[in-house]
Amino acid sequence: MKFAVYQIILSKADIAAINAGEANTKFTTKTKMSMDFDGHKIAGLAYAAVEDNLYSHVANITAVDYNDCFEVGNIGPEANIERLGRMQSLSVGDVIVNEDGTCAVIANKGFVAFSHNPKMVA
Repeated sequence: MKFAVYQIILSKADIAAINAGEANTKFTTKTKMSMDFDGHKIAGLAYAAVEDNLYSHVANITAVDYNDCFEVGNIGPEANIERLGRMQSLSVGDVIVNEDGTCAVIANKGFVAFSHNPKMVA
């Protein structure tokens, strides 16, 4: 099964702005997701980030399920990853979209499903 992987990628300009003390929506969103330890807000944050076009489609991963996709995205095998751009290891706040369009965001504990967005496809 193929899974599309979406990540919020900070550009050099984003990092420079953050270091200069400027507000940065991508950084703020990633931080809020990381701090949602009980997983009650992360789906809403991910949905809003999708709507604000903060995510980039960075890879397609061939895997059995979300857990396997997470493992492949972190330790391989590399043959199961089709990289489309700069991709970081999978972590909290990343969105995985199944072939059927089901979306899940990686939470601090497991995965949280959220509404399908037609802009995101596997």
